[in-house]
Amino acid sequence: MNDLRTFEEIGPGDVDAVGGKGLSLALLTGAGLPVPPGFCVTSAAHRRLRGQSPQDDAGLASGIAEAYRRLGEGPVAVRSSATAEDGAVISFAGQQETILGVTGVTAVLDAIAACWASLDSERAVAYRRRQGVDEGGLAMAVVVQRLVPAEVAGVLFTLDPLDPGGKRMLVEASWGLGESVVSGRVTPDRFQVDRDTSAVVERHVATKTTQYDGLSTTDSDVSPEKQTIPCLSDAQLAGLAELGRRVEAFYGDHRDLEWAWADGRFWLLQARPITTVSAFEREQVRREEVEALRAKAEPGGTAWARFNLAEILPEPTPMTWAVVRRFMSGQGGFGLTYRDLGYEPHPSLDEDGVYDLICGRPYCNLSREPRLYARGQPLGHDFAALKAEPHKALYPRARPDWSKAGWRYWLFGPVYVLRGLRHELNLQRWSRTFADKLRGEILPAFAAEAARGAEEDLAKLDGPALLERLEHWTRRTLHDFARDSLKATVLAAVAMGKLEFLLTKSLGAERTRSALGELVMGISPDADADLPAAVRDLASGTTDRATFLARFGHRGPNEMELAQPRWEEDPSALDRLVARGDGPQASRAEDRQAAWERVASEAKLSPVYRKLLEPELKSLHDFLALREAGKHTLMKGYALVRRVLVELDRRHRLNGGVFFLTPDELPRLARGEDLSEVIAGRQRRRKAALSLETPQVLFSDDLQAIGRPATVAGGDALRGVPLSAGVAEGPALVLESPDEAALPAEPYILVCPSTDPAWVPLFVHAKGLVMETGGVLSHGAIVAREFGLPAVAGIGGVHKRLKTGQRLRVDGATGTVTVLDGAG
Repeated sequence: MNDLRTFEEIGPGDVDAVGGKGLSLALLTGAGLPVPPGFCVTSAAHRRLRGQSPQDDAGLASGIAEAYRRLGEGPVAVRSSATAEDGAVISFAGQQETILGVTGVTAVLDAIAACWASLDSERAVAYRRRQGVDEGGLAMAVVVQRLVPAEVAGVLFTLDPLDPGGKRMLVEASWGLGESVVSGRVTPDRFQVDRDTSAVVERHVATKTTQYDGLSTTDSDVSPEKQTIPCLSDAQLAGLAELGRRVEAFYGDHRDLEWAWADGRFWLLQARPITTVSAFEREQVRREEVEALRAKAEPGGTAWARFNLAEILPEPTPMTWAVVRRFMSGQGGFGLTYRDLGYEPHPSLDEDGVYDLICGRPYCNLSREPRLYARGQPLGHDFAALKAEPHKALYPRARPDWSKAGWRYWLFGPVYVLRGLRHELNLQRWSRTFADKLRGEILPAFAAEAARGAEEDLAKLDGPALLERLEHWTRRTLHDFARDSLKATVLAAVAMGKLEFLLTKSLGAERTRSALGELVMGISPDADADLPAAVRDLASGTTDRATFLARFGHRGPNEMELAQPRWEEDPSALDRLVARGDGPQASRAEDRQAAWERVASEAKLSPVYRKLLEPELKSLHDFLALREAGKHTLMKGYALVRRVLVELDRRHRLNGGVFFLTPDELPRLARGEDLSEVIAGRQRRRKAALSLETPQVLFSDDLQAIGRPATVAGGDALRGVPLSAGVAEGPALVLESPDEAALPAEPYILVCPSTDPAWVPLFVHAKGLVMETGGVLSHGAIVAREFGLPAVAGIGGVHKRLKTGQRLRVDGATGTVTVLDGAG
């Protein structure tokens, strides 16, 4: 019968039929390891009867009864075995049902029904969503296994997760069945055993007052003489270590074993991959990261800073990083933007660009960054100055470094001056003419092309054609189109730099920064790309969901990450917008004009000087609006890149694994090569890398800061980078992600790592914004200014230093966040 298989009838390719746990137990049985006998009710039965019980199928119920009799009847363990369970990266441990001590056919049938139902339990669904598990095709198999009457039971990690040296095993054990250990109902004995010699290195004997036998409904008392003695002898621990080595040898990796001691021998109940990152792995990855950066450091010292790209792509998957790294290189759309504007990026940036991935996070390499736009000028970042004031690296400005000016520079100095003048004239020409061309020609043309691409049925394409589409949309979006759309960002930065330079002479540096914030308050994208306005309309009910998705369905949370679904794929993510009510309106153009009149008067600008500044201000306003319009349109093509990858993932049943490959590996996938080990290895390494703490600014003479816990300075006032002028007071709402939102009754100060479009709904009732990372042209800064919210960024670990409920005062002009009380 297809619905039932004994362990001996299960082969390596049967994971979809028997789930991860069932397959593991069958393979261990076939390898001659001591596994209690059992059988599996396959996923086919669950798929056929989902929502029903085994009793509803007479043939299935009869078959289960017969298989149970062949086991010898008596007590059995009935365990869930989902088709995605016990993988190399996520284990599902404890998320679905396990029922022990089941006796009798009726009870076995009821227990199987309970396991089926547990697949759709609230905790299982929440776990899968958190881990990004694809729900498509997910089903439940069930293992029915003879219950071992354990005298002692517990768990064995063949690699102690807390041993940075990687030389120990970890055993936890207690009297009775292991359920009491796994569930945490008892504090078990704890033993650390040498992986090679089996010698006991450390032992911690707990007081074990209760035990569970699996037959009664409650725990029973442990006799007083056994409560404080070790439940395993050294000889037993050596035997358990040997069993662990046999399992490791069979699988070829470290394992988390559940075991039982009964009738003078060990029994193996489960053997899962160790999905938690061990201290040993973390240390190995830390050393690799340090060595890689040491090789990239330059003789005069290199500083790496998390800003700009880190705000919109904080933790890229390997596929996303490969695509974005190409895009951000000197030969990608980013570099071509600068080339078109006359900046002449250095050839050394053609492959690497200016960003390095450090522990899974993008950092700007400040040694390479000036080479993007220096045009032969001796520009650089002063390593010693940044070391003295690291926060300045979060909004860095390259300065002349005459030590880098060789004889060629001094000999051809006049030539460089003439080139500089020609470059300035070229930028002025772009500033005067490009806004109309971008708005009238380039954006609509690409939007129309992307709309046609979105109508294509990718399921009809063969493998080579699908890979061709991936390359086509990657190049069209991030090379051809991006070289134009990104010009708005560069030209906005040029205009802001000129205004800052010219106003500083009259107002001073600090007042100029706050004045610029006032002058760009409320800049909105063009209407068809105005996401904040559309969010307000959706929240107030003036726009329905279908209309919103037609315009903005290609966008979504963390949208630069290709592994992240767009709103059109997961419309439920918009539910919170509908329930919020109307939000604040953006500042009006007349408000900005009034701000300009105030600033001009305060700076005592002459009519001539004012006439000089006003074109720059208009250029700044135009290009800030077009910056967001350009990104909105670029994301239409980027969503098509994701569509192709999702189709590849679906065809090869990778459950999201395609995002842990790179584009140059996809032809191997299309040829049928099994890349599951590559995917699992990258998932695991990324998990280890992201578990390492890293500072916002990292210096090449202190690379050991990777993995070092950050020290938090005391004090009530925190200083950061001012993003949006104004002052606001209110309670903090501290969030790691927008999905965690539980809104307070009164308007709040939003405190978070950084923002993308998924955070926009939370701006609606916010009074101010505080971010760990962000610059004046970041998404959060632009939306904050549009909503008229004071905003500050560049405060390391701010979302960990502050607590929800603390009352804050945010001064967006000075970049100061003051904690008014300590309530949390």
